[in-house]
Amino acid sequence: MSKKILIMAGGTGGHIFPALSISNELKKRGAKVEWLGGNNSMESELVPSHSIKFHGVYTSGIRGKKIITLIKAIFLLGYGFIQTIFVFFKYRPNLVIGMGGYTSGIGGLIAKIFFVPLFIHEQNTVPGSTNKLLSKISTSCFQAFDSSFDESINAITTGNPILFKPINKKVPNEVRNLLILGGSLGAKTINQTIPKIKTPLNIWHQTGKNHLEEVETLYGNTTHSKVKIESFIENMAEAYAWADLVISRAGAMTVSELIATNTIAILIPYPYAIDNHQSFNAQHLSNNGAGILIEEKNLSSEVIDKEISQLNTEKLNEMSNSLSSLKVQHPEQMIVDCLLN
Repeated sequence: MSKKILIMAGGTGGHIFPALSISNELKKRGAKVEWLGGNNSMESELVPSHSIKFHGVYTSGIRGKKIITLIKAIFLLGYGFIQTIFVFFKYRPNLVIGMGGYTSGIGGLIAKIFFVPLFIHEQNTVPGSTNKLLSKISTSCFQAFDSSFDESINAITTGNPILFKPINKKVPNEVRNLLILGGSLGAKTINQTIPKIKTPLNIWHQTGKNHLEEVETLYGNTTHSKVKIESFIENMAEAYAWADLVISRAGAMTVSELIATNTIAILIPYPYAIDNHQSFNAQHLSNNGAGILIEEKNLSSEVIDKEISQLNTEKLNEMSNSLSSLKVQHPEQMIVDCLLN
């Protein structure tokens, strides 16, 4: 009989996309997969499009809330707790895997109550609140980066599963093609800075859906060889294969995609990320000589031009080799091996 597995993930693409990669591998192996996520959320639209049965429950964040909003959030979480119990009674999973976020927290606690084996995966270098809690009661923990969890947790380092297959490419001799990634919603400071750089390059700029017209105006009469501006890039495998250098935020999935595609990057962490996790993600590359970290407060077109000018053939090769040393082969297969065995 096929194992029945409940994936618990939602809130952000950083939780959802690696979970989708795991679900695809599970289905290849003959497992039955269903998904627990939030109502009216990104996952509520995305998951069914991948032919996975979706269970939506009420959920809400509680960190940093004002008292009235906090009371409402606690009520919603309580209702979501009851809804999740019904999902467990109806589906009766053989095991569950949580990727972080509030839905994962509720489901993880219920799994423990019902003696259902609980696995968790942490995508960032710094574990979120939910995974910090669940790591104490889980059957096994996976982490994308070494030392995310305390040594006492005995977490297995798997890397982050990604949804696309990387395209092999050679290490560039110089930087000619520059890819800008601000995330699906964009990054205003990056969008406003990059059009001002003076180094002549081919530029492919993902602006985010709210910033396309503004960025098109900023490039104006550009001196760059070729500029392609899009609100969102669909084919990331192609984009990374094209790029000699990426400039982006430092979300966990972006860092993992850079490692998987062996792509050198300048990372500008989002300074208001919870627990400052983007800075720690970026440091994972910069401390290993596999990326360049620039804090947003220090960002300027002059700083970017200077960093690019220093990326000669020798430096590019060194950074490429460092990226290769951080790579974990087939994270989704490693995780599914553990789940099914």
